Amino acid sequence: MKKNKFSFLLLPLVFALLTNPLAAQEDSVVAKELVKLKYFNDNNGVQFLILENSLKTGKKIEPLNNKVFQLYLDSNKTENFIATVTTDKTGKAKSFLPPSLKAAWEASPLHKFIAVATGKEEETAAELEILKSKIKIDTAIEEGTRRITVQVMKYENSEWVPANEVEMKVGIQRMGGILSAGDEETYTTDSSGTVNVELTKDSLPGDEKGNMVLVAKVEDNDQYGNLLVQKTVPWGVALKTDNSFFDQRTLWTTRFRAPVWLLFMAYSITIGVWGTIIYLVLQIIRIKRIGTAAS
Repeated sequence: MKKNKFSFLLLPLVFALLTNPLAAQEDSVVAKELVKLKYFNDNNGVQFLILENSLKTGKKIEPLNNKVFQLYLDSNKTENFIATVTTDKTGKAKSFLPPSLKAAWEASPLHKFIAVATGKEEETAAELEILKSKIKIDTAIEEGTRRITVQVMKYENSEWVPANEVEMKVGIQRMGGILSAGDEETYTTDSSGTVNVELTKDSLPGDEKGNMVLVAKVEDNDQYGNLLVQKTVPWGVALKTDNSFFDQRTLWTTRFRAPVWLLFMAYSITIGVWGTIIYLVLQIIRIKRIGTAAS
């Protein structure tokens, strides 16, 4: 009996010894601020940067908002200034490349984007090197088969040359993302920088004219960043709009097309309520007149 009593008293001590190392381990985890730059090129015309700022504590990552950064092209000089950005609640900030840097952009095939954290001591928070590139999409119909051809080119030695071994998604733009055009989820360019995909998705709905948007997208490539190109083609099934459905007398249509029985009930109740109120008012007036005449 005494042995069991002493064992029961030792349990809190054992629990404290086990939890203290865990607590000390959690306290020893150092929080690290992460800053990441991403480059985007949409349809070979719109170029922009997205900065992501977060705080990593162990396996937990939290976005940091209201952090201010200055973005530069190639070097943090005044003439290479892109913009001052502030992170939002998701820890992200977006900036387009200004027209003033067009000459500097065209002068070199390789560029470096620099993010400088503002504060008491300005320091380089992130850097990203990008090789100039472009992406184009073309379509063809051969013997009833619809084909999509995508080519990625890079600027090297003062000329555009094919970019091989570039992984991308090729498909149709849908509400939930990109639906792959073929059987593979992703495709990789060959030595000519080209990807050929046969459209295996038939009878997909398009807009009212049967148009759908084809998309080729390169995501987070180490050399080229994020590339996107789109093309509208009449390969979808035209969306038919039948307005006669809403002209029917149903419960979910407008009040002017409500069922007759529902209108009859509503107007009967309205007339009954107001008729009762008017009758009571008239009776009160009549009683008042009778009382006045009797006196």
